[in-house]
Amino acid sequence: MEIRVSTNWDPKLPEALSKYPVSHVYGKLPDDVIGGCRPSFLLPQVNREDIATHVADCHAVGIKFSYLLNTLCLDNTQYTKEGYGQIRELLDWLTEIKVDALTIAIPYLIRLVKEHYPHFYVKVSSVSRINTVTRAKQYEDMGVDELIIDEMLNRDFQTLEAINKSVNIPIEVIGNPCCLWECAQQFEHVNHDGHASQTQSHNNYCYLQLPYIICSGQKLSDPVNIMKARWIRPEDLHHYEEIGISRFKVVERFKTSDALTMAVQAYAERSFDGNLIDLLTLPNKGSYLPPNMAYFNKPDMVDMQQVQAVAGIMDFSFHDAIDIPNKKLAGFLEFFKTHDCRRVSCDDCGYCQKFFEKIGTHHKDIAMTQADKLSAFAKVITDGDIFGK
Repeated sequence: MEIRVSTNWDPKLPEALSKYPVSHVYGKLPDDVIGGCRPSFLLPQVNREDIATHVADCHAVGIKFSYLLNTLCLDNTQYTKEGYGQIRELLDWLTEIKVDALTIAIPYLIRLVKEHYPHFYVKVSSVSRINTVTRAKQYEDMGVDELIIDEMLNRDFQTLEAINKSVNIPIEVIGNPCCLWECAQQFEHVNHDGHASQTQSHNNYCYLQLPYIICSGQKLSDPVNIMKARWIRPEDLHHYEEIGISRFKVVERFKTSDALTMAVQAYAERSFDGNLIDLLTLPNKGSYLPPNMAYFNKPDMVDMQQVQAVAGIMDFSFHDAIDIPNKKLAGFLEFFKTHDCRRVSCDDCGYCQKFFEKIGTHHKDIAMTQADKLSAFAKVITDGDIFGK
């Protein structure tokens, strides 16, 4: 088993992770010309010198480093002389500091890297939505070295096995995602975050993560949405190893070191005795680093009284609202070995709902108070009240 872990740039993190089967650590600047899958304000505000030091610290304990270039849209910057030059300069710098791997989402960048920077190990990002044999083989034909599979396939063992058998390169799955099952906002959210982490654009507006606000409200209102999300219990890793998958990714880049190492330990030891919520990518006080609040100070763009509400509505813990005892989920995954979720309505199936009712707890008063706040703020954005009168 290999574990790949996001970094929060804590100087002590590489040493802490070296105790576990961690082969790669990954991360990126809060903003650069390419951008990635998290907005700049959520990420630790590190600079190039910090990253170079962190890469060296990872290498010192035998861990490789993967830099993220996983936006889905470059805003056609690559087709300008200035933008192309900035992309090449970024890649030159990543070469200079001895980054081992790049995680890329779009074919243009794959082709550029493979032609001009063949020393990089190239991984295809999960946001490229590799979810069929055909798409997997297309990326393999581009010369990439590894595929991170669409997390929506995590319980589709037939397709996972078929993809793994069809290509001659390894595949990786994400262990602790919590995106809504087949969320209609997936592409919108990734594109929003990509532009909100691009140097040339992220300060041109005040990005408030509307998709995240909406989906958090949906999970709080109906916790079956968390059951449907495609997380993998640490105890269930063997199901993936049995079909030839042994590389597992643990997120999130703005978690504290304690929260990251707790998750890594759980997957390394294949056991977690606690609330599943604590392993997932859900707000929990003390588990996440504070965002860069200075980003939101844009009185010329938005109504600051409305924006200040963001801090209040996001300062809460899913742990207090929903309890899903991980150990009581034993056997939950077996159902998906013989059922295809893509071919049936959740309303007609009801499996996840019944399982949650059997083992989970929904503290409705706490959950709905927070869900109502999120819903109200989403309306502030869509009504345009965020811009003031």
